[in-house]
Amino acid sequence: MKSCISKIRKLINKPILKSLLSEDHRNWNLMCGSLDTLESAQLAIDSYSCLNKDNIKDIGKHLIIYGLFQALYVQQDSVLNLCKSMGTTLPKGEDIKNKYPELYEIRQLRNKGIGHPTPNERDKTKNTHSMLIDNDSIELFSYTETGEFSFAKYKISERIEKQNQSLCEILQKVIDKMASIEKKHKDKYKQNKLRECFPDDSQYCIGKIFEAINLIDDQGQRETASQRIGRKDGISLALSNTKNLIEAIEKFDGEIKKRGLQGDDVVFVRLEIEYSKYPLEKLKKYFSSESKSSINSQDARAYADSAREHILDLIKHAENLDGEYMSTA
Repeated sequence: MKSCISKIRKLINKPILKSLLSEDHRNWNLMCGSLDTLESAQLAIDSYSCLNKDNIKDIGKHLIIYGLFQALYVQQDSVLNLCKSMGTTLPKGEDIKNKYPELYEIRQLRNKGIGHPTPNERDKTKNTHSMLIDNDSIELFSYTETGEFSFAKYKISERIEKQNQSLCEILQKVIDKMASIEKKHKDKYKQNKLRECFPDDSQYCIGKIFEAINLIDDQGQRETASQRIGRKDGISLALSNTKNLIEAIEKFDGEIKKRGLQGDDVVFVRLEIEYSKYPLEKLKKYFSSESKSSINSQDARAYADSAREHILDLIKHAENLDGEYMSTA
């Protein structure tokens, strides 16, 4: 069981799969809540398994067994809800009885011996049950309203092992479904490298922006025709590189949206996109209308510094995501 829980936690924390699954907030919350409850119930079950069964009668045997069967019951419900969150085949009611009789038996033991040992409004048969605990075994006595009597004895550790096997079988379907969703998405997009949205040498583009700012800052009235032409060419090149970087960021943003990626990691990437575009848009205006610009060279350098920092961060995100898409682990 611990191995299955660990595999699921590892899967849903993988950036791409987490992003895809968290798009449906309702199912994502159900999945996370079910997994947490499943793990907590397993801790309770493991606590029983570690006990010296000969000493159970001396340390509150009824409290222990009542808690154990409630944990087994809750664990089953957690697995079924985890299946529901992933849209896998969900055995319930009579389906559990037919497909997983060992799980149904545990549910019945819990209901009869602990949950509803005396008749209640939902118990149409009006049966009464009592339970005798003997170390690692329980004996269940049942009486019908017509006076019929039945008796059965169960070894608790065997029921725990059977439930563990059945639930692991069900959870493997969840694991396979998760892995299939991730693989299908990766196969669709892994050949389209996000890093290729950006120029091979983005540092060169940014360097030309800084050079143009210096040219504007150093402009003098006595510059030669050659210097004037060089300055205009430098500014024109900086404007072209600024536009190219904006287009690269927009292309990257489009790829992220196309892939339907969601989640906190992607929210952070989208913030980086905005933080990158804003200073570049300011620089585009600066280079487009140099004489009428409302910002000075110091402002322009600050914008260029900011753009460089956030663009390099975006490129790292792109490379990391490309690595995730190529990974088979």
